[in-house]
Formats: sequence, C-alpha cells, structure tokens
Amino acid sequence: LKLQFLYFIGGMPNLLSLNVEEAEEDSSLFKGLTWQDRVYCFIGCMVLGVLCSVLSYISLLTRHMIRYSVLMSLGNTISLLSTGFLVGFKRQATTMFHEKRRVATSVYLLCLVGTVAAALLVHSPLLAIVLSFIQV
Repeated sequence: LKLQFLYFIGGMPNLLSLNVEEAEEDSSLFKGLTWQDRVYCFIGCMVLGVLCSVLSYISLLTRHMIRYSVLMSLGNTISLLSTGFLVGFKRQATTMFHEKRRVATSVYLLCLVGTVAAALLVHSPLLAIVLSFIQV
C-alpha cells in the first residue's frame, strides 16, 4: 500500500509519501499496530493536541499566562507526535532534521522545552509567553 500526499514545506516535497510497511519497520515501539490503529492513534493525538491548544487560548483570555504556556507546549508536542504514528517516528525525526529544516526544528524544540522551563522552573510568565509565541 503506497500513499501519496504532496506536502511542500521548507522545500521538501512529498514529506508524507510513505509506504505503510516502511512506517511499521520504522517504529519498533509500535510494530504491532495495523494501519487502521496508526490512523486512530494519529487522530486521537491530534484531537488531544488541539484540545490542549484550545484550553491554552482560554487560559490566555483569562490571563493565566503560566497555564497558557504549559498547555500550548503540551498541545504542540502531542500534535507533533501524532504524525509519528503515520510516517514512523524515526522517519519523522530524520525529516525534521533534514539539512534545510535543521535550524527551524532546533529553534522550535528549544522553544518547546524553554517555554515549560520558564513557566514551571523559572516562574517567568513573560519569558514563557515570548517563547510560546516563537513556537507559533
């Protein structure tokens, strides 16, 4: 089974052009999952990620900046992991750190970690907000 999706970001066409067998081999942790199970996991993680993001925006409206930052980072992380179920986590990481995307991916991941650290360890709402806006 070969699925083709055209996905043009950062000059890399066919990011999601995948062979289902490749995705199964690529992810040793989830080898037993069927393609249907992978789609269900993708949808479940994506819905959970979007829910966290919506809750974060509600927190922003109520001026709970720390809660906003943590929920935004959690939602982004869960949404990012959701695509790993479709393409395989190893292939996703390889694609994310491709030569043309390496800097953007590094900045994004550092902002994810930095946002949570600024919110929970440093207790700096301003720094957490700035880092969370860089994520978007």
